[in-house]
Amino acid sequence: MKIGILGSGPVGLTLSEGLINAGHEVLLGTRNPAKESLQQWLKKHDNKVAAVPFREATAQGELLVICTSWAGTQKAIEAAGLWNFKGKVVVDVTNPLDGKGPDPQGRLSFSIGHTNSAGEQLQAWLPPDAHVVKALSCIGHEAMFRPFQEQEIPTMFICGNKRAAKTTVTQLLNEMGWKDVVDMGTIEMSRNIEPLSILWYAYGFRTGTWNHAFKLIVHKP
Repeated sequence: MKIGILGSGPVGLTLSEGLINAGHEVLLGTRNPAKESLQQWLKKHDNKVAAVPFREATAQGELLVICTSWAGTQKAIEAAGLWNFKGKVVVDVTNPLDGKGPDPQGRLSFSIGHTNSAGEQLQAWLPPDAHVVKALSCIGHEAMFRPFQEQEIPTMFICGNKRAAKTTVTQLLNEMGWKDVVDMGTIEMSRNIEPLSILWYAYGFRTGTWNHAFKLIVHKP
């Protein structure tokens, strides 16, 4: 599958590397494809990923992934061209962080929440027939790709309004190593999934470790 990724920060680079290793073609959408550090990263990966402007990544991508910083997400979407999202599955990896960093307890803060979420706002910004699926937002990029042992299979929570879109994203997550994907319902559930990232990062800041994830345990009587 040809996948267009919007965002060339640590999350975008991690996803690009993982998805090409899974056999996909990746177009990495960025504001500055010629940036020296990005060009060096591409060379280290044998130029298997193409760095292109946002608009080219969304136009050519069969499935799109948005992992920009929250402050720049709307502008990135506008630069990408709204028409390029029509009829496509859009994986939303964003969290509405306020950019102020962690407090003394290691807690990050959101700029919106309770009555809205990044997932809902993204769906509202995009055309009605763009199918947003919230995924991979409850962990950091450090834990998005790794071999999990059978006894510690973690859970990835997703949500979205289109069942077929969630099926497509679930299949992609399975390829990334996520064998336990739980559908939490419509895109409004982003309000409850996104705050898990605060807990994830708080544990990381307190322990200095970043290779952790959540697991849903269902008791069977």
